[in-house]
Amino acid sequence: MGRRRKKYKRVVRKTRRIPSVFHCPNCGSRSMTVEFKKTNDIPGMKKAIIRCGSCGLYTDMNVPELFEAVDVYNRFVDAFNEGTIEVEFVKKVEELEEVEEKILE
Repeated sequence: MGRRRKKYKRVVRKTRRIPSVFHCPNCGSRSMTVEFKKTNDIPGMKKAIIRCGSCGLYTDMNVPELFEAVDVYNRFVDAFNEGTIEVEFVKKVEELEEVEEKILE
C-alpha cells in the first residue's frame, strides 16, 4: 500500500505595476497625475503635463518619447526640490483648459 499523495500549495506572487498616481511634493496628497501629448515641434520628444488634483499644482515639460510617467514624475520632483522649474497653481478646470490652449499654440 502506498502513501497519500502530498498536496502542493501554489505560491501566488503579485506582479508589481508601475503607478499612475503619485504623491504631490507641494501638498503631500496622492493626487498627482502625468499626461502625455504628442507634439511635432521637436522630433523624438513629447510634452508631459503634470498636475495635482488637490492643490492645483500644474506644469509641463518636454521629455523624450521613451520616458514613461514614473520617469517624468521623478524628473519633476528633482526639479521642483531644486527650484529650477516654474509651476502654476490652477484650481478650476476652465482655467486649466485656458493654460493648455496657450501652451499648445
